[in-house]
Amino acid sequence: MKIKKYIWLSTLIAIVIISSCKKWIDTNINTDPSHPSDATIDLILPGTEATLAYTIGGDMLYAPAIWLQQNAGVQSQMEDKEHYLESEADVDNMWKFDMYAIVMMNLHIMIQKANALSSPYYTGVGQVLMAYSLGTMTDLFGDIPYSEAFQGSANLTPKFDKQQDIYADIKSLLDSAVINLSASSSVYSPSTNDLIFGGDNGKWIATAYSLKARYAIHLSKINGNSAYTDALVAISAGAISDASDSSDCEFQFGQASINNSPQYLFDVGRPGYLVMGALIIDSLNSTVDPRGPIYADTAVGGILVGSKPGELNGSASPIGALFKAPDAKVSLVTFVETKFIEAEANFQLGNLAAAASAYNAAVIGSLTKYGVRNAAWENTYANETAGTITLSKIMFQKYLGLYLQLEVYNDWRRTGIPGLLPSAGNVTNNVIPRRYPYPASERLENPKNCPAGVKITDRVWWDKAK
Repeated sequence: MKIKKYIWLSTLIAIVIISSCKKWIDTNINTDPSHPSDATIDLILPGTEATLAYTIGGDMLYAPAIWLQQNAGVQSQMEDKEHYLESEADVDNMWKFDMYAIVMMNLHIMIQKANALSSPYYTGVGQVLMAYSLGTMTDLFGDIPYSEAFQGSANLTPKFDKQQDIYADIKSLLDSAVINLSASSSVYSPSTNDLIFGGDNGKWIATAYSLKARYAIHLSKINGNSAYTDALVAISAGAISDASDSSDCEFQFGQASINNSPQYLFDVGRPGYLVMGALIIDSLNSTVDPRGPIYADTAVGGILVGSKPGELNGSASPIGALFKAPDAKVSLVTFVETKFIEAEANFQLGNLAAAASAYNAAVIGSLTKYGVRNAAWENTYANETAGTITLSKIMFQKYLGLYLQLEVYNDWRRTGIPGLLPSAGNVTNNVIPRRYPYPASERLENPKNCPAGVKITDRVWWDKAK
């Protein structure tokens, strides 16, 4: 689906007007009818979805994908990330403008407007996307503003809510979203302006349950077996269960220049900055994995080559054409992820046959997604039983199956899988980063509330040291 330029502009204007401007002159003077001062919910939704997907698949992803050695940074800013140089300035735009000023502010406004218009379907979609946004931000940063956020000039220094409170808010948002999306009627309903699901409430409900499973299992270090039980309850309640690509919560960018994907625009603007990491390429090569030619383009000599941590091998394989196409997709939550959660949860609870079955379905689902089913390969690598399944197999195949998705970073912090060697030449005394720093804007503009002294090697609340 296409992103219309006017949608992006009207969304940005709505934010500026609603959050910051004061009524100090006659609002009928100098009014340009082609640039509205407010935006209706049907215009807010698509631009917000686009900005969220662009941020998730772009600035927010680059460092974790390098730290987890799916990619390698070999030039300039990406070389800095390869050496674990990630400063408060690096995350400032992502935090201040993309996620807070645009995505979450717009979702807050849309939810409020939808409630006032007796339109629970819009409310429900907004709540799912808000839960996803909060979850992504708190997993990367820890404590973040929410309960006092989105007040504009009424409160420019909101408190930072504890991560455990944010997780409670996420659960509440998803529970409410299911109720709202299941309502018998809605005055206004998303349709083609919903660039993810086209207004399909059933798919949004399934996404909500998959997210409930994700955020439940994130707390495995906190809640123990209850985390796994909660994840399975969410999955059985109606999570994404269809392996067809149309059921995944993904945003597809477009061929037109104003609609291009973040990886495409990055590659055009900074060619050669990113290549494939050796860990993922060596694994794909060792098993002749049919996803190899999809994930990566061949290097010199017609083979797939990855850059070792800190090696800065600019001749390594580039990221595959599918992922840096102008109309590439950015995945938010998928069938493959859901099945891997099911596999992990069942394994940890001792349900080994169920774990093996879910694992096999997840691996096959990953191959299906990229159109590379291979019966012989699947017979070896997607044919586990109760006697052969292991946690290491589950988590490493999830690492492969969720290429260029932030969730592998959360999994590594929870499980330590895959095992990683620190990047050569790193600046953190061989400690792989476990979070983002807080942005400069919060330190300078909200010093009373912004946590001080946080390092990228510190752990967030749910990432307890064992």
